[in-house]
Amino acid sequence: MRIPVPALLFLLLLPGIDVRAQPPAGQSGDLDRPQTIQQLIESVRQGSAQRRTELQEREQRFIDARDQQTALLQEATSRRQEAEAEADRLREAYEQGEDELTGLEDLLTERSGNLTEVFTVVNQVAGDALPMVQNSLVSSQLENRLPLLEKLSSTESLPSADELRQLWLLLLDEMNYSGQIARYEAPVITAGGELEPRQVTRIGTFTALSDGQYLRFLPESGRLLALARQPLGVDPRATRSFENADNTLSPIAIDPSRGAILSLIVQTPELSERLQQGGVIGYIILALGAIGVLLGLERLIAVLIAGRRTHIALADQSTQGTHAIYQLRRISGDPKLLADAEAMSARMDEIVTTAAQKLRRGLATLSIFAAVSPLLGLLGTVTGMIETFQVITLFGAGDPRLMSGGISQALITTQLGLSVAIPLLLIHSFIQGRTNSLITRLDETAADLFARGRAGDSRDAG
Repeated sequence: MRIPVPALLFLLLLPGIDVRAQPPAGQSGDLDRPQTIQQLIESVRQGSAQRRTELQEREQRFIDARDQQTALLQEATSRRQEAEAEADRLREAYEQGEDELTGLEDLLTERSGNLTEVFTVVNQVAGDALPMVQNSLVSSQLENRLPLLEKLSSTESLPSADELRQLWLLLLDEMNYSGQIARYEAPVITAGGELEPRQVTRIGTFTALSDGQYLRFLPESGRLLALARQPLGVDPRATRSFENADNTLSPIAIDPSRGAILSLIVQTPELSERLQQGGVIGYIILALGAIGVLLGLERLIAVLIAGRRTHIALADQSTQGTHAIYQLRRISGDPKLLADAEAMSARMDEIVTTAAQKLRRGLATLSIFAAVSPLLGLLGTVTGMIETFQVITLFGAGDPRLMSGGISQALITTQLGLSVAIPLLLIHSFIQGRTNSLITRLDETAADLFARGRAGDSRDAG
């Protein structure tokens, strides 16, 4: 059956029906395809009704969403209005509170009167007392005194009556305990770094003792520290006797600087520590000095003995003995040598030279030690400065303690070298002077004996 052209155009223009989307003949879509005009019209009617239903549902959803947004907008507007009203109320209350606070402050200022000046004085007194109490030995006996002073010296609020009373009592306790010798138990930091309770004897605010040892107070921790090195010249037995109150009157040494002298004693190195700072070069200088001193003493004793023997030989006119003067006398009286002046002179010169060599033995070594010691000290100085500059290169010059090792070696070795060279030089000069005097006396004796022998031989020949 043929479909009229107007009907075909009408079908193509209807919404929801696409003739071009129909599957070709012979496929599975042929079963759903309208076969007659009536079926086509029914199909169009059903599609239009379904389309209209969907549009109505969509329109209803849009209307519902619009109503919901309108309700939310109204709710937000209501909340904003309430918040603005609350803000206005709080602003008004704040301004009212500011006015009341200003009035109360004026009333407080009016009623406090001169109390403001009193509180200023309290603040100043607490600030002045804080370092005194912190560094006081009394704080090792009375604890927890610093918080009150720290609060009163730094607070901007008015202190209470109880705080004023505590400050007054604290100052009274400090004055009272500073004039007492008290014995109490307190934790003490030992030389090994351990904390142990000990019986401590406090002498005012100057010195603290425990078990015969002087203690140092550490203001940072409020603890007592046992000194690693006790003061020189102090007998521990006298200190223990004072602690035990064995006698009615017991002498005791105190630190009038309130700990400053004891701190210097701890920091000052002993002689052994100074020698260790000199290093290997320092020990070499000390070894040379010891050898030089022993050699100098031996030579000094030998020269003194030789001088004594020379004096005895000069006083004795005999020719029996081993001394050089006895030998010279025997040669001057030898008939064989009297005939030959040159042989006698050569023989006497040989005896004087041999005696001079014995007297001068060791003087060259002593002179070398005296000359080498300051050179070794200079070598140690150069070595220490090199080490110092290496430390500066690696770590900078910000911390002097890092450079103390090199500087100590540089100074100690120079000091050791000069300390060894000066006494050796003095000993060498003294021994050399005595030796030259003895040799001169031997020369004079030899010349005198030679002249007498030759004069006697001339008379015998005449």
